[in-house]
Amino acid sequence: MDKLIEEIKAEDFGFFCANIQETDLAGHQENALKYANVLEIVDKELNKLIKILDKNDIMIITADHGNDPKIGHSHHTREMVPILIYKDSCHNRYIGERDTLADIGQTAADFFNKKLPDNGKSFLELIV
Repeated sequence: MDKLIEEIKAEDFGFFCANIQETDLAGHQENALKYANVLEIVDKELNKLIKILDKNDIMIITADHGNDPKIGHSHHTREMVPILIYKDSCHNRYIGERDTLADIGQTAADFFNKKLPDNGKSFLELIV
């Protein structure tokens, strides 16, 4: 997370995508306590990131799959994947249940005024 913060501080404008691999690894270890501890660490680190974001920045947090660390196997499972959004001017907004993670890509493309194939639906208008 420190490297991501360093990179964001060095740029005026851009797109950053970070994979916090530790959360995925902890989830696959079938240890709910370890998974909870890793999530708590990431949560505290996100606070540092939020502090450097300006009014035009949008932070989207999600995962690529569900995984119940107590289910008895370490395979991907079918839980709904949350999308958490931080934007300085956006509070307590519901973006609805999304059909696909491609909605995130469409939203990023929409933010940068770029066109992607219609594989998802942008929710940018709901958060700006």
